[in-house]
Amino acid sequence: MDFAEKHYSIDPGEGKKMDGCPYSTFEDGRDVQDFIIPPKGYVFSGFRFDPNSSNQIYDGKLIAQYEKEAFNERLKSNLWKFILAFVIIVAIAVIALLAANVFKGPKTSQPKPKQPATMVDTAVTQPQQETVAPVDSTPTAPAVSNETVSPTPTETQPEPTPAITDDPFRSAFWDLIHQRVIQMDPYHELFVNNKGKASGEEYDYLRFTILKDSQAFKEWTSKLKRIPDTELETISDINTLIQRINAY
Repeated sequence: MDFAEKHYSIDPGEGKKMDGCPYSTFEDGRDVQDFIIPPKGYVFSGFRFDPNSSNQIYDGKLIAQYEKEAFNERLKSNLWKFILAFVIIVAIAVIALLAANVFKGPKTSQPKPKQPATMVDTAVTQPQQETVAPVDSTPTAPAVSNETVSPTPTETQPEPTPAITDDPFRSAFWDLIHQRVIQMDPYHELFVNNKGKASGEEYDYLRFTILKDSQAFKEWTSKLKRIPDTELETISDINTLIQRINAY
């Protein structure tokens, strides 16, 4: 199969490539195009194959190609910037209006002129108020029973057993580690088959550490081979694996 026989190095050209970008197993580079970062104002358009016969490690080199981004695409990509600027301007205007109303203060009203008092003596007879005896409105407390009510015992419900999920990617990853596989292809095949589907510490460690580049892979496998079998079989989490790899 071409997957096992062909290996192409990646050249980002005028752009950049993400850390951990592996080699490609296809001449059109379709399995690594997600690792390419185009320069500003351009979009990735594909790879140009360069046989690169002087390189004995790879079967050739793939050079990333770019084309000018269309105006409507640039407008869409920058639309959120215009919306954010509009929201900020509106927020500043509202705050300014509220601050102006606070410092302006309330309007002062002019007091009405007093009317001159008339010189007429008026005798106002206040009606006598009848004295009404207060009514005792204190509620009568209900009678308290002397019977002792024992609390009803509550049954203790058993806690549900957490569900155990089976992760095929994680299982396959640790199988490669425990079997001490030192070929790069099985790791790369595992990455390609689970790209966009798997996540977590194992996936990130596979992508950015094990498959970072060929030299890093050789150094990593040389340390993996030094871990004793009995110790390697007990490792089942990334932190422990990193500690044991760094110890050698």
